[in-house]
Amino acid sequence: MFGWIPIIGPIIDGIKYIFGKYEDTQLGKYIVDGKVDIATMQASANIIAATKDDIGIRLLRDMALTPAVVWIFLIGWDTLIAHKWPSLMWHVANFPDSVSYYPGMALGFLLGNIGLNVWRRK
Repeated sequence: MFGWIPIIGPIIDGIKYIFGKYEDTQLGKYIVDGKVDIATMQASANIIAATKDDIGIRLLRDMALTPAVVWIFLIGWDTLIAHKWPSLMWHVANFPDSVSYYPGMALGFLLGNIGLNVWRRK
């Protein structure tokens, strides 16, 4: 584009070429990372699909997720509905700091599981 400028044109074109190669390298890196992420997600989906009918794993999964799901429901109740009627609030305590990630992890698992089911029906 700037090749018609005598001295500055080739310098600008060279800088633009180098920057374009840098962008291509970054894009290639993201493509490789994306393939690795897809492979990881497929492995997780295969594990979930292989163990979906195992009663022991289903029972343990339900036992592990129930406290977090109940806690999320009660926090939602206190936050969204019961502010109009304070006498109906549960006043749920927060999870301890050592396991504060747990409700988010449970919610992520459940939403991911829903996403996998929707993806299979596609």
